Amino acid sequence: MTAVVPGGATTTAPAERRTAAERRGRTEISDRAVTKIACRAALEVPEVREVYLGTSLWSRPSGSRVRGGRATLKLTVSMAYPTPLHAVSARLREHVIRRVEAQTGLEVRRLDIVLNELGGDLAWGS
Repeated sequence: MTAVVPGGATTTAPAERRTAAERRGRTEISDRAVTKIACRAALEVPEVREVYLGTSLWSRPSGSRVRGGRATLKLTVSMAYPTPLHAVSARLREHVIRRVEAQTGLEVRRLDIVLNELGGDLAWGS
């Protein structure tokens, strides 16, 4: 609460003062949570058909590593065929990095994309 005291000065009541962020506590975002955010973001790219989280016997799982406010990501994906792989991979990388950074506040240092499979056509998931 802010009050005006005689002489025109204002004061803030002690209960209303904000505690410094470092004294309120710490927020940790797990590797698994970052991986799930990245996988969801990847599926927002129309040419991406599937993102592998490790449930397939035939593919390496997607994953992430969070250390000191920075994240390193690896996504294993399948894409529609035919598709310009270089252009779609660049768009996928930019989109996932932007979404992960916006949702977590982490800096994404690296995103490796493993293309595991090509299949379907561009109208397949529509």
